[in-house]
Amino acid sequence: MTSPLYRLLLLLFLLVPVLSAPAHEIGDSQIVVEPGDGIWVARIVTAPTPLINRLERAAGRVPSRDMTPEEAAERLAAMAPALPDHLRITIDGMPVPATLTVEQLQMPADQSQPAYLVLRAEGPLLAGATSMTWRFDLLEGQNPLLLAGRTHWVEGGSEAGPLPLHAAPPPGLLQVTGQYLYLGFIHILPDGPDHVLFVLGLLLLTTRLHPLLVQVTAFTVAHCLTLALALYGVIDLPSRVVEPLIALSIAYVAVENIFARRLTPWRPVLVFGFGLLHGLGFAGVLADLGLPANDRAVALIAFNAGIELGQLAVIALAYFLVLRWFKDRPWYHARLITPASAAIALVGLYWTVERVMG
Repeated sequence: MTSPLYRLLLLLFLLVPVLSAPAHEIGDSQIVVEPGDGIWVARIVTAPTPLINRLERAAGRVPSRDMTPEEAAERLAAMAPALPDHLRITIDGMPVPATLTVEQLQMPADQSQPAYLVLRAEGPLLAGATSMTWRFDLLEGQNPLLLAGRTHWVEGGSEAGPLPLHAAPPPGLLQVTGQYLYLGFIHILPDGPDHVLFVLGLLLLTTRLHPLLVQVTAFTVAHCLTLALALYGVIDLPSRVVEPLIALSIAYVAVENIFARRLTPWRPVLVFGFGLLHGLGFAGVLADLGLPANDRAVALIAFNAGIELGQLAVIALAYFLVLRWFKDRPWYHARLITPASAAIALVGLYWTVERVMG
């Protein structure tokens, strides 16, 4: 049988894509495509600094930091001619030329106000065209692309399509369920490293099925509650408050693992409280995703179910790679719980400071 250290390293290796990604990888951009008479027009709204940095990296330059509005405008103007090189459009399978220009740059001096960049793309559209394929490789994360009354999710610089250019019937119940189930799952794996570490923190100290189920149930009930209340406007806390507290909850659970030899009686109550915080984080993501007007309840339930499937996948992976084999060994706490929890605590504290500092 392989050593516990080997299995722990294997688990961490499998989770590298998760742990190396920033939290909540829903992108900060939106794309709206409008087909017209002989022409299509698209507007891309995104955060200016990340896009400028990606242009700089593509040009082999060192990414700029702490730019003033004037410096951002100057850098963007210098690199604007390269923008069309990052856009690839096909209509009915045929590549078409497209222009891409800067339409608006807004970087308020008051940092509490949003900064945004609007790019305008356009190209020819032949009569009778039915579909478009879209690729713009200067975006990251999952971003909504609105076309013909429907929202399509574009993954970073990946190709999306073919997308119908004309209005289609609204998605059916099964399609909505599948879409939001998928979005909930990927918000945990691979796009939710903070939630993954929280679940791993719970699992390390709780090696018996019944107390683990009690904690997972408490966490599930809590985050479902605040997710629903936040989406329906009953609770409204800004992400600058919620996100540092989520990171701090990860650090707390990990530190308690180090000093507690067994599960404390108050742990499920704390997990419920932390679940309320994580639910507000989920609500922020789902607000960015949007809910279909006719099937809001179905989408909400499917998104929650996807989150649970993601969490169960993390638990199953950790259990069968590590816990099943070593949880009853006398050295389990010293060799596995302590070093793994210390690493999780350090990451949680780092995220706390990073999120507080913005």
